[in-house]
Amino acid sequence: MTKLLAVILAGVGLVAHSVSAAGCGAAAGGTCASAAAPAAKVAAPATINPAGLAALLQSGAKVVVLDARSGKFDDGRRLPGAKSLTDQATAEQAAAVIPSRDTLVVTYCSNPKCQASPKLAKHLQGLGYTNVVELPEGIDGWVGEGRAVEKAN
Repeated sequence: MTKLLAVILAGVGLVAHSVSAAGCGAAAGGTCASAAAPAAKVAAPATINPAGLAALLQSGAKVVVLDARSGKFDDGRRLPGAKSLTDQATAEQAAAVIPSRDTLVVTYCSNPKCQASPKLAKHLQGLGYTNVVELPEGIDGWVGEGRAVEKAN
């Protein structure tokens, strides 16, 4: 994460958690000792609140917002600019909506009880994405603060 982005995120209520660049315990730029070694447990994603996300979006920072809801839980509403992606997404599907592995990604679902967003965040971390953040309040928290939503494409 760049220094500027870290300052922006710290200023908008982001709670950061450390995640290794390789996702396997290797230092940034390093490699895992063995392909057969057990996968390291993925750290819980950092979180951001609705006000923090709104400030981040208004700052012009490059961020990909992902709606993790699917099926009967997808009501057709989206946070501004959000794209739909579930925790069942392949690496290719993720790459189609996220420009690079160090892109800032924010996942959300319906509300704090919904587990789709944390599952997607951890899935993306497992695919090697290093700047994954979750909006635990989800779209309900966003709307509850009077923020606008869009219709899904």
